[in-house]
Amino acid sequence: MKSYLFIGIDISKATLDVCVLSPSDITDSHHHPFCNNAKGFSQLMKWLKQNSEGLAPEEWRVCMENTGVYSFELNFFLHEKGIWQSMENALQIKRSMGVVRGKTDKADSKIIAMYAYRFIDKLKPYVLPTSTLLRLRALFAQRERLVGMHSQLLVASQSIKGYPKELVKDIQDQNEMLLKNLTVQIKGIDKSIKECLQEDKDLQRKSKLIQSVPGIGQQTAAYLLIVSQGMKGFTSARQFACYSGCAPFAHQSGASIRGKTKVHFIANRKMKVLLHMAAMNAITFNDELKAYYQRKVAEGKNPMSVLNAVRFKLICRIYSVVKRNEEYQKEYGKIAA
Repeated sequence: MKSYLFIGIDISKATLDVCVLSPSDITDSHHHPFCNNAKGFSQLMKWLKQNSEGLAPEEWRVCMENTGVYSFELNFFLHEKGIWQSMENALQIKRSMGVVRGKTDKADSKIIAMYAYRFIDKLKPYVLPTSTLLRLRALFAQRERLVGMHSQLLVASQSIKGYPKELVKDIQDQNEMLLKNLTVQIKGIDKSIKECLQEDKDLQRKSKLIQSVPGIGQQTAAYLLIVSQGMKGFTSARQFACYSGCAPFAHQSGASIRGKTKVHFIANRKMKVLLHMAAMNAITFNDELKAYYQRKVAEGKNPMSVLNAVRFKLICRIYSVVKRNEEYQKEYGKIAA
């Protein structure tokens, strides 16, 4: 087996706790904390070279938990240095290590390093998102914040309607002004998202193909492209359905446990919500899926189970149109005939 330097990094907003496993004796490890900034990254590189036991940076294997924006700066730094890195799900790392008592950042960094050592054959290299996808992610996050504020103000406006008008007129006027301003800003973000997609011809093409599927709008298409790394992060529709919480799994063991087949709670809940809304639109406005939903419910199927099946159908159609590079054909059966 080729010798690697296994490096586990526990990332927080301000600090990086780094653990290095000795290539000569995997039970021996070194730990050091660093600041999560450019100065800390430079110190990290010097420290890693001192503890690499002669292994070149090309033979380093850095493993981290996926912590979102806290790791972006480090990801770009390691990419510029040509160092291999992998981003893994935190829960997957935790459950892979069995019973663990106590928790510290130092212990977590060693657990991550040991995870990399044990599962090196399963680790996938982390690919940095393109600048367009990064901007798209930032725009989408900003839109979510604005929509959240709009919803809160809308509830606040409704809650004060029971008061005498002369007591809350100034508050109501202020809320109305803020609501109008937020509506304008949300429309501006929607325009920026559209323009952002147009800057990348590949993403623009995929977005257009995805939105050709009945029920899928711009926001769902944009977020789908973000989480799937431009439709390159998942190899199949089933894999993405599992990630989105739409793939059902059996729950059986021996003769005594015969649970219901259902989706798992571990999923990207935002993606699941967007697909749920898309499915609701599809069974309302798409004749084919509307007939399918009504037929299955009439047969006695649980409405939510049928709706989940519609979500999975939408995912399959999305992956199909992107793979074929053809927009969805509503009358495909008639065309084929």
